[in-house]
Amino acid sequence: MIPFNYHHLYYFYTIAKIGSISKASETLHVGQPALSSQLKQFENYLNLKLFEREGRKITLTEGGRYVLSYATEIFDIGMELMDGLGDRSQKGRLKIQIGVSSFIPKTAVAALLNFLLKIEPEVYISVREDKTELLIENLKTHLLDLVLTDTPMQSIIQKEIENYLIAKIPVVFCACPALARKYKKLPKDLDGAPVLLPTTQSQVYQAVQEYFITHKIKPKIVGEIQDIELVRRLVLSGAGVAPLNILTVTQAPSKEPLVILDKKSRYNIFDNIYLLTKKRKKKHPLILKIIDQFKLPI
Repeated sequence: MIPFNYHHLYYFYTIAKIGSISKASETLHVGQPALSSQLKQFENYLNLKLFEREGRKITLTEGGRYVLSYATEIFDIGMELMDGLGDRSQKGRLKIQIGVSSFIPKTAVAALLNFLLKIEPEVYISVREDKTELLIENLKTHLLDLVLTDTPMQSIIQKEIENYLIAKIPVVFCACPALARKYKKLPKDLDGAPVLLPTTQSQVYQAVQEYFITHKIKPKIVGEIQDIELVRRLVLSGAGVAPLNILTVTQAPSKEPLVILDKKSRYNIFDNIYLLTKKRKKKHPLILKIIDQFKLPI
């Protein structure tokens, strides 16, 4: 026998997640009076008060938090079931939905896609670029199978998100041929040199700043630019020196030569790529292969 009406549990779950009965009624397409009545029936059935009400504001009681912990697990498993079924799209083709942070080099993303197409030629790939926070929310609700970002997820969210370091790409300082002849010795030649940096949210930005501080050099910062391809083009035009990952440099068209400054120098700066995926009872089969087999052509 089913112990209670799961519609009631889902209504409670939605109200608790949204934090408002009126807004939950809009999401559920159920009238507010009817939703309040259903919630009251559920509380009566459990013989437990689930929310404290102060005017229009509601907060979970201790008992409500206890029930929510189970409801979250129940409905998350349901979403995982549908997500698992959705891993196979039309005619049995595997489908994978990828979210990409704007800080991830396009060359690395292209390498991953080529890897997927090689191991699963019939795969259906969906790729979306957005802010990491939004991608994580979509990952949590199974709208994405994995997210590529330059930082692992920490704190509370780690309980439901798994982090895998899948690439560690060395970063080098580059310039166009004309500037490369001027800035030959690193780090000393970078003192006063025009430099293009990634934006402050990037892990490479922090590492480069530490490099400058460690070697007591003060370059002339031309600007902070997030788009790696735009930085590469500016470097080629002679706008300045820039720290770029070695993959971006080596994959540049041959007619557009980027020169690595002082190749013998070691910077110990890396462009890290993390694969984030939601914890599931059964992992997406292609994610398992990425974790076990994917290597960047560095």
